[in-house]
Amino acid sequence: MSAQRVTVTYSGPIIFLSTDHWKQIYASLASQLPLRNLHWKSTSRNALRSIQELDVDLVALETLREDQAASQVPQTVLDKPLLNLYIFICEDSEAYRTQTRKQLKEWHASVSQRKNQEWLIVHVVRPDQSVAQGRLFQMKASVLDKVKADFNVDRKDRCVQLVWSADKDNPTVWADLVTKVKEGILSAFDAALTQREEEVKRSEGQRQMPGWNFCTFFILKESVANSLEGMNLYEDALQQYYELEATFFQVLREKNLSWFGALITPMATDDSAPLLSITKKPYRDLILANTISVFDFRVYLLARQCILLSKIGDMEELCRKASSFLSTFARTLREIEDTLPPFFIESWIYSSALSVVDQADEWAGSLQLDKAALASFNAAKGELVELARWQLDILGIATGFLPRKPPFSLALPSSLGEAAKVPDAKRASVSITNTELLAALEDQDALYDLYVNITNRAIELYASAGRRKFALKLHGTLAALDVHRGRMENALSTYTSLPAHYSPHGWTSLEAFMLNRALNIHEAAEKPKDREWIHVLLHFLRAYVEDMGRQLLMSEEDSAAYVQGLATQLKEAAQELDSETPFPDHPAFSLTLMEHNAKLAESRDGSLLKVVVQNKLPCEVSIDEVQLQLAGRENSRITFTSKASSLVPGPNELTLFCPSSPPGTYSLFSTQIATSRLLFQWKHTKTPKQVRAGNMPTLVHIPRDPKALDVKLKQPPRIELGTSRKVMVVLSAGRNEIATAAVKLGAPSGIAFSYDETEVVGEDAPPIRTDAEQVTFLDVKKGQTVVAAIPHSDASAYHYMKVNITVEYVTTSEPDIRRVLRLSRVVATSLPVAINVEDFFRGTRLFTAFTLSTTSHQHVRVRETQLLSQSESNGVKITRCMASKPSVVTITPSQPGRFLFQVDSVKGQARDGLKLQISYRMLREEVESLIEHAVYEVVVETPALEFLRQDMIDKLVQALETDASWVELYGVTGELVVPGVLTDDDELGAGLRRVLALLNTKRSPLSFGEWREILIPVDVPQMHITAAARLQILENPFSAGTEKSQKRTRPLYAGQPLSALLTVQTSFHWAPPEDVKVESYLMRYDIEDLSNDWLVSGRKRGDFVATDGATFTAPVTLIALHHGEVALPKVAVTALPIPGEHRMRSSVVPGCETHQVHGAEKVLVLPRGGRSTFFVSMGTNNNA
Repeated sequence: MSAQRVTVTYSGPIIFLSTDHWKQIYASLASQLPLRNLHWKSTSRNALRSIQELDVDLVALETLREDQAASQVPQTVLDKPLLNLYIFICEDSEAYRTQTRKQLKEWHASVSQRKNQEWLIVHVVRPDQSVAQGRLFQMKASVLDKVKADFNVDRKDRCVQLVWSADKDNPTVWADLVTKVKEGILSAFDAALTQREEEVKRSEGQRQMPGWNFCTFFILKESVANSLEGMNLYEDALQQYYELEATFFQVLREKNLSWFGALITPMATDDSAPLLSITKKPYRDLILANTISVFDFRVYLLARQCILLSKIGDMEELCRKASSFLSTFARTLREIEDTLPPFFIESWIYSSALSVVDQADEWAGSLQLDKAALASFNAAKGELVELARWQLDILGIATGFLPRKPPFSLALPSSLGEAAKVPDAKRASVSITNTELLAALEDQDALYDLYVNITNRAIELYASAGRRKFALKLHGTLAALDVHRGRMENALSTYTSLPAHYSPHGWTSLEAFMLNRALNIHEAAEKPKDREWIHVLLHFLRAYVEDMGRQLLMSEEDSAAYVQGLATQLKEAAQELDSETPFPDHPAFSLTLMEHNAKLAESRDGSLLKVVVQNKLPCEVSIDEVQLQLAGRENSRITFTSKASSLVPGPNELTLFCPSSPPGTYSLFSTQIATSRLLFQWKHTKTPKQVRAGNMPTLVHIPRDPKALDVKLKQPPRIELGTSRKVMVVLSAGRNEIATAAVKLGAPSGIAFSYDETEVVGEDAPPIRTDAEQVTFLDVKKGQTVVAAIPHSDASAYHYMKVNITVEYVTTSEPDIRRVLRLSRVVATSLPVAINVEDFFRGTRLFTAFTLSTTSHQHVRVRETQLLSQSESNGVKITRCMASKPSVVTITPSQPGRFLFQVDSVKGQARDGLKLQISYRMLREEVESLIEHAVYEVVVETPALEFLRQDMIDKLVQALETDASWVELYGVTGELVVPGVLTDDDELGAGLRRVLALLNTKRSPLSFGEWREILIPVDVPQMHITAAARLQILENPFSAGTEKSQKRTRPLYAGQPLSALLTVQTSFHWAPPEDVKVESYLMRYDIEDLSNDWLVSGRKRGDFVATDGATFTAPVTLIALHHGEVALPKVAVTALPIPGEHRMRSSVVPGCETHQVHGAEKVLVLPRGGRSTFFVSMGTNNNA
């Protein structure tokens, strides 16, 4: 049954309808169809319905008058017109009154009597160019007003004017008319549908009354659905069918099927006809006759629902609804399978599923589906095609063409009729009509080809939908078919490739089944057990230990014996591998830590770690080695290993050993179990995201072994700037007799170590062997400490240099074990102190001040500083100026140290460079040395504390690092009071109390520990001219020359002119040797202008010629501007350019330094004498 369209009638004067003008109007009106954007608000529905497009049939009213007889069968509300139009032209009010009004009344009387129909009068206006515009509008309004006055009696405007002009195709010309047409259609439809829905409700309310008929009710309610469908309200129409389906199921539960025929009356083509065709049978006639079977009724109801779903565009729901119907109704048909033709159900499902797919593709051709909708649509079609394929499984098993075992038997229904158990009887009485299935029942090759084609079709649909897992499952079925057909190579290739796709999705049951099949086929084909077979077996064992894995071992009753055989074959195959083959994250084994603190091996270098290896297989597995790797800072790795022969089912406790394990805290990095050349590996590192989520890494602490080999780095005891830098490598053998120990250092980029220039320091030094990559120590004795100096390139760009140390050593007691120790050490490359030099020239003497400040937050202890000359005959004599300083000076970040030296030299003699020697050590080093010395004394007294020596040192150092309150007291008294040390009553506590007592005693810092030295080259400064300027106030202007040097005794007064003498004494003593022959320089003096203190009269500035040892004098007059203690003005003395000499196109100016002899002097200026009168108020008399 095709959906009807909305009908709109038109009528008008016969003369007008016969004109060409009407034909033009009709054509233009038809061009406005279909109507668009209608909005229906029904009184029985809450939501507003939008109709995007509505098809309308425009027919003459006269053609429908003969079809007025009412039908007893409920039709749609669209069977009759919803709107009646009367279209006329009338330009004169008189003509309307005498002719047109009568015709309108006759038409109105006819259409107004029709129920649920609307009417509309359309007045067409044709402009006349000969009529004035204003009169034209007046005439139009008058005719329209008369029409409205005559016919708009219920306050509803059913009159509209159409201005017909040359611009007739303009949408605005038709806007009013189209709007009125939409309103009329929706109003009539709403009234008609409301009346029909009330009839449906009335009928449904009578369902429990005698005489009620479901089929009659179905036709009545379907008329509502067809009416909604005709209005393009597909969702509402579909809802009516859903409600009909629900009512049918309710009737079915009540077992009141008297309105239907049998459950099914098979016709000739029922098994192969298209499922969604509603024209293959007279379904409505059968429903009205109450003879329709339940099968036909359900098929018709499904077809109507799917047609509406296709118009909505929900193709996925269409396919899924059809698939669900075929599956559920097939179970109903199974109950009466013995009464049906053989294989009828399988043929019906097969044909119907494929016909739905073809029909859905045809309907979807006109739709524009987005990517997600298209994927869902293809997935739903794939399910239908797979459903059809399942019927081939049933037919194949029934005919004997396919084996009755998985995966083919998975499609078998839970209960089969007797005919299904006798395939020969079925083949003899075939009565289905599907030609493909008929051929498949007779010819197994035809069945196989059809099976492969249908399966591939489903695979393609699943693949295009992104359903890889479903497609892979079907690939496995094709592999099973290849096995049944004897195509072993194809089957093996498929079975071995599929598990890799199943595993990420957790389909362990399918994965185990596929792998089990692959192993059996590999065994049957007698193929070699190579690397590919090992991977297949390992994947099978992975699936076996999962939840459903062991249930799929259908080929062996004793799963433990079966897996034991596989494990034995795996060991044998692994021995034949040409290289090590890792297999990550296999669940058959797991390794966990029993404890998170490793233990020392005590008798040899290394540490022990206990682990538990869980064997989840039901049999014993042969292995060779268990390995555990820990990760430390900067990607350092240490490995624990244990040789083992086998792992029994369940937990296995093992102790792993690491021959070289630096102390510290490590995280579990990886574990490994080796069996021949097959390596089971697991990674245990955590990503930052996992750590943030609370999945913390597994930590392992390795204690420090005080008796193990150790390597430290330190600065050399003597550092001389300007020479190649060295780093001291301190190798402690500990408990070991070392045969060879190769040390390799790794530093930041740009720093290279010169191993060939390595020097061993100290007595009884062992032999060494060097090359470009490392230095090797030979025959190091037990307990021996070897110190070697290794030069390196310039590292001044770094304050501290981080050095990665790699030591490969072999002990004489275990020559077969090559231990590799990786350590990271930090050594200072910059000087601990910064040096600032100040030079002060005083005639023939030079005073040099060195200011030492620490370059870090640490304190530096300075024992002695010396300024050394290279030889006694270089004309330089050095005298230290501050010999009364304390023996040890402490330099802190806030308190630098100053050291002053006097240098005398011979004029003109070449002066070699000097060297500043600083003897120092860091306060931390001094305190640690003091602690070690005290602990040593205690250990000597009590040898039992030897194994606790390092623990006592570490605990005391940690206490000092925590609290710095001890620093001040130690710097003053030399007593080291360690704060916050808690001592117990055990051996460690007793040893600590004895050490603390020793530390609390006063001792000189010179009595213990080592001191370091720094040698810094210092150049002797040079200066062409040194000047000593002096400004002296004389007793009087006429003082004799001998008196000029005497101090004035008379008082000075403000405003009094004072005679003063400027003297400048020059010396060329510190001139460079190349300028020693110069006899004189031109110089200039300039007295400082202190305008607030002094008024200077005389030559404030002047030039003079300076010679070696000469004195220049100049008289000036000073006037003090105020009284008080006032400093005398400074005198600036500068050298002028040497005439005639140029360097780099610039004048040559000799160097000059001026010393203010009177710089520290001040004079007392008294105020001028006189009398001043002051009036002081003593207050007022309160009694006055």
